[in-house]
Amino acid sequence: MSKFIYKFESIKKIKETLEKKIRKEISLLENDIEGMNQKLNDVLSEIQNTRHTLSNKKNVKASELQFLNDVEHLLEIDAGKIKNEIARLEQLREKKMDELLEKSKQHKMFETLEDKYQEDFISVQNQLEQKDIDEMAVTKYIRED
Repeated sequence: MSKFIYKFESIKKIKETLEKKIRKEISLLENDIEGMNQKLNDVLSEIQNTRHTLSNKKNVKASELQFLNDVEHLLEIDAGKIKNEIARLEQLREKKMDELLEKSKQHKMFETLEDKYQEDFISVQNQLEQKDIDEMAVTKYIRED
């Protein structure tokens, strides 16, 4: 019996490699999103600290109040930028997820095609083997006569 050789094996491997690449990109995006969420939490806690500092002081100078308000405003601007970046990264992740879904479908299609070709190959090999067995049986029967 000869060995099964799938004629689209190289294409299947390329599709598999592309799928792995996209999975890696998604993983990196998720790490970036997680890092940005951590930055956002840090900025929000800094805003809380600034508000807490302001509320705990009994005697506050106008310049100090202005400074703390400015710091709080800048931190809120930073928080807004970080939120925008998180939204952008999440959109990019969604695009990559859609791309991964498409690549997975293509990979699955090539696997299904390989299974079909392998079944056909086995069927043909079984027919050839049956022919050989029949031929040997006929030859043995002729010799016995």
